Amino acid sequence: MKLLIRMRKPTLLISALLAVASAVHAALPALDMDLMQTIEDTNKSMASHIAGSDAAGSLKDAQELHELFGAVEAHYVGKGDAVDGVELSRKSLQLTKKIIEQVGGKDFTGASESATDLSRTCRACHTFYKQS
Repeated sequence: MKLLIRMRKPTLLISALLAVASAVHAALPALDMDLMQTIEDTNKSMASHIAGSDAAGSLKDAQELHELFGAVEAHYVGKGDAVDGVELSRKSLQLTKKIIEQVGGKDFTGASESATDLSRTCRACHTFYKQS
């Protein structure tokens, strides 16, 4: 009986921690189709702006993509079991940062190559996390 009384506090603590962990997991940002469609549309727009050497449009789109991929990274980090998603979203963040730098330096050829790498990275992620 004394053992049960002594175990009550640790059991309550563990229960509380599990409840908090469940709430945090439930609060993870969801990757919905709207977010994915926004990324796809913005990526296409950016590629078009880069091809036309439109620095302002390219920068705007690259900066928006950088923010969106930050949300994607947060989602996969929060899942805890999505190593590929974390790695690919971080690669996407690096690529959008590189594109911002390249466009800022008027290196549209380099930005075009980086944008192609970004599209490949997106496709690679979709092979791991294809939504049905």
